[in-house]
Amino acid sequence: MKNRLFVSLFAAAWSLASLAPAFAGDLVVTRYFSGLWEQSKQESQGIVLQIIDQEEDGMPKAVAYWFTYGDDQQSAWHMAIGQVNGDRVEMMLYTSYDVDFMQDADDAVNPVEVSGTLDLTFHNCNKGTAEYTLDGESDSFEIRRLAGLYNGRCTGGISDNTPGDAKPLMLEVALLPPEDDDSEAKGKAKFWERADRSEFHVSAEYLDDGEYAIHVCEENVGPLIVDDGEGATQFRSPETEGKLNLTFDPRDCRIDIVMGDIVLTSGESILGTKVKGPKDKDDGEKMKLELEFENLMVAGYEDAEGEIEYEISGDESELEVEIEDMPAGSYDLVLVNAVLTFTIEVNASGKGKLKFSDPVEDGKLSLDFDPMGETFNVVNADGTLLTVTFPDS
Repeated sequence: MKNRLFVSLFAAAWSLASLAPAFAGDLVVTRYFSGLWEQSKQESQGIVLQIIDQEEDGMPKAVAYWFTYGDDQQSAWHMAIGQVNGDRVEMMLYTSYDVDFMQDADDAVNPVEVSGTLDLTFHNCNKGTAEYTLDGESDSFEIRRLAGLYNGRCTGGISDNTPGDAKPLMLEVALLPPEDDDSEAKGKAKFWERADRSEFHVSAEYLDDGEYAIHVCEENVGPLIVDDGEGATQFRSPETEGKLNLTFDPRDCRIDIVMGDIVLTSGESILGTKVKGPKDKDDGEKMKLELEFENLMVAGYEDAEGEIEYEISGDESELEVEIEDMPAGSYDLVLVNAVLTFTIEVNASGKGKLKFSDPVEDGKLSLDFDPMGETFNVVNADGTLLTVTFPDS
């Protein structure tokens, strides 16, 4: 079948495709769904699926070859072309007729006709359901992965599509009350990407307690639970315990925290590298440093993570230490050089946090030490679990 035929079929499929983006769900179809899928309840039939790199409208495309049988009990195959939409692949179905075995190519021959639709819905990386309409008849069947890409690691999250040579990236955006709201509430959204994983964190403080919704590009992607005025929700791909599967890309989107109405929003801003604002001019020293803890892989704490953030703005400074995916309990935060120890309480959700400030503020510890050049260890009776060292300057 010639390239001209593929081009014409892609054009037809794209013209029928919806451009609505896919957002939070149990999974999103990625390149690692490519492979051989068998019809688990039918004899010797199945689908070869390929997620391809045609993304002119921002949506991944898909090609499928359905191998089945005709009314004459002889082998038959159909081709489908369409796009990925969240956990679904939605395609037009095409059938080829009246071509002989090894028939010579002929530009005057175009034996392919539209014969129906083929939609694949995936329950996880290994099972799904196919729904089809073919020659006026509709039905469905189960599919199961038979083979995948060599060294593929299907997770159903957006990191599956991250190139292997991707450079580390960190973006953030402030979340503030709408212009007509004088609330003191504030928040932040952060996005990290590297070759092996992607993360998206949304946090807020000074909000009334309750359950809020996080909207990305006006789509509800998950809850934000606020307790004692603070709340945070974390998404990750590949998914880990305590974090939601990151099945959407928040870049280029407005981000809102909603409870009936919008209470915090990024407004016209989107995730980006931190830039100076109008108040950053001639306002003294400015610095912001974020570091991740190294997990020392002590048995029972292999999934533990943490980060530490240090910010100076003029004559004010803040330090925040946060750990997660830890068993509930008390842990020591040990400053090796300053010979200081603080206690971090980890709650039932596996999260713990300490905040320091200078001048000291309500609810924060006094930042009366210099973090630069300091080594911070998270320790308990099992030993040193996490560690990070600040640069000297």
